[in-house]
Amino acid sequence: MYKEKKILALLFSLAILGCTLFTVGCTTKEEPETTTPVLTPPSFQPDILDKPIINAPEGEGGLSPFLFEFDMVNASGFEAVRADLPGASTLVLKPNASATLPIIVSSEATVSTEIRVARTEGLPEGVQVFYTPDTFTLETREKTCLEMSLTSSENLNIPAETAVVVWIEGAGWEIGRAFYLESV
Repeated sequence: MYKEKKILALLFSLAILGCTLFTVGCTTKEEPETTTPVLTPPSFQPDILDKPIINAPEGEGGLSPFLFEFDMVNASGFEAVRADLPGASTLVLKPNASATLPIIVSSEATVSTEIRVARTEGLPEGVQVFYTPDTFTLETREKTCLEMSLTSSENLNIPAETAVVVWIEGAGWEIGRAFYLESV
């Protein structure tokens, strides 16, 4: 009987040792090789350009004193205006043509704000732009319409998906909005 207890104790010890080794073997993980991540730029989001780009003055936050939007419904002189798809609207300009795009600027401030058209980025070669007026005072809670006039040359050839960004400044704030310009 003593011998049987010894054998049982030995078998029991081996069983416990085996289970312990098995459990440790199952939970031990091999460390994967560390790889250097490759940063890829985010893919283009088609609706990103239909939102205003707002740059606040350094050290300021909150709401901008004005906003603006393109009035695509009242645009004139373009071969086509496509504003029904997600993303920025597309304006199609013919060679040797003139077109007008109204821009509605609205006050969000409790005081009047001096507004000016700062710049137009992405304007393709062969297209000239003029704003009427290019500076004005926007009164409290007022909406003002300014006109962006585009004139194209005879040999106009605009690359596909050319984004044009209009920047307007006021009270130290700078706001940009974009549209696509194409030619026929």
